[in-house]
Formats: sequence, C-alpha cells, structure tokens
Amino acid sequence: MTMYNAVMLFAFGLIMLIKGGDWFVDGATAIARRFKIPELLIGATVVSIGTTLPEVMVSAGGALAGSGSMAYGNAIGSIICNTSLIAAISIAVAPSLVNRKTLRTPVIFFAVAAAFYVTISYVTGYFYRWVGFVLLGIFAVYIVVNVLEIRRSAGAAKELPDTAEEHEEEEEESAPLWRSILMLIVGAAVIALGADLLVDNGTFIARELGVTETVIAQTFVSLGTSLPELV
Repeated sequence: MTMYNAVMLFAFGLIMLIKGGDWFVDGATAIARRFKIPELLIGATVVSIGTTLPEVMVSAGGALAGSGSMAYGNAIGSIICNTSLIAAISIAVAPSLVNRKTLRTPVIFFAVAAAFYVTISYVTGYFYRWVGFVLLGIFAVYIVVNVLEIRRSAGAAKELPDTAEEHEEEEEESAPLWRSILMLIVGAAVIALGADLLVDNGTFIARELGVTETVIAQTFVSLGTSLPELV
C-alpha cells in the first residue's frame, strides 16, 4: 500500500464515520420519538451515545487490533477536541448564561472519571481490564442519574406545547418505522467500516511518518471522530 492510498482511505473512513453517525442518530431519534420518549431524554441518551459511537468503534477496533495507543489516544484526544474545540466554537458563536444546576451532574461525573483515569495511568502506568469495568460502571451510573433527573424535571414542570414542534414530530412519525430501523442498522454498519479504515490506515500512516500511533490518534483520528459532535 502506498502513502497516497492510505491517506485517501483514511479520509474516506472519516467521511463514513460522519455520515454513519448522522444516519444512526437520525434513525435512533426517530424511533425514540415514535414511542413518545421525551426530547431531553433522547438528547441525554440516544443522541449523546450515537455521536460518541465513532470514538467507541475506533477505540474498540484499535484495542482488538492490538493497538492500545490508538484506543486510548483517540479517547483522550476526543475529550480535548470536545472541550477545547467544539465547546469553544459553540461559545464563540453563541455566548450564553451557564445553567449551573444542569451542568452539575455531568461536571461531577466528568471530574471523577478524569481523576480516576489520570491516577491509574500515572500511578500504575498500565490500563488493567478492571479499570475498563470501573469506567463503564461510572458511565452506567451517569446515564441512570441523567434519566432520573430528566423524568423528575418533566414531572415537576410541563412545558407549554409548541405547535411547530408537534407538527415536526407528526411528520417524523408518519415516516415508516422500517425506514428508521434501516437507518439505525446501516448507520452502525457504516460507522464500523469507517472505524476499521481509520484504524488500519491511521496506523500505517503513523509508521510511514515515523511517529507514534498515539500522536495520530490524538490529532487526526480524534478530530475526525469528534466531527459528529461538532455538527
């Protein structure tokens, strides 16, 4: 394989990740709305997980391929992109007040997970399997807490109906369920293929350039997998 082919396949993998993530989120959101799941709950679960799926697939693919540096490099790089690029652009375009109550839960979980991650990496110098299970446990608790808070808020104060939103929901509900399911499945498949291209060719490019896989993962790969969040 030539460098030119690797770069082209790497770029094609990025496009597949972006488009696949878009289809996955659209399909999952349409299905959730069809079953009358609240918008806030969809955003906190379906959309957030769906836009993170590219990072999950790339990191999982790197781990399965024996490239641990690609796996954790992409994870850390994506966090930096989310906080220093995506949040920065959002704030620069539309400055707004901070809802401290809404941010409290995610900030607490973010701080706990980050502190645990950094402590393990610098104290032990090795990511053991149990570390992954602990972090997955933190994620599961975060989702449960989010769901409970949203349901509590929805029950305490009902928002006035928005005719435009209702009309939009009616249009989406009129779309066949099979189409939403197909978008969900195809989106996941495209993400998986894109992630595979990204990992394989990213690793090849890193070796050809004489840099570590971690550098490629923390820059080009993490930026590419963060594009769905940016959109």
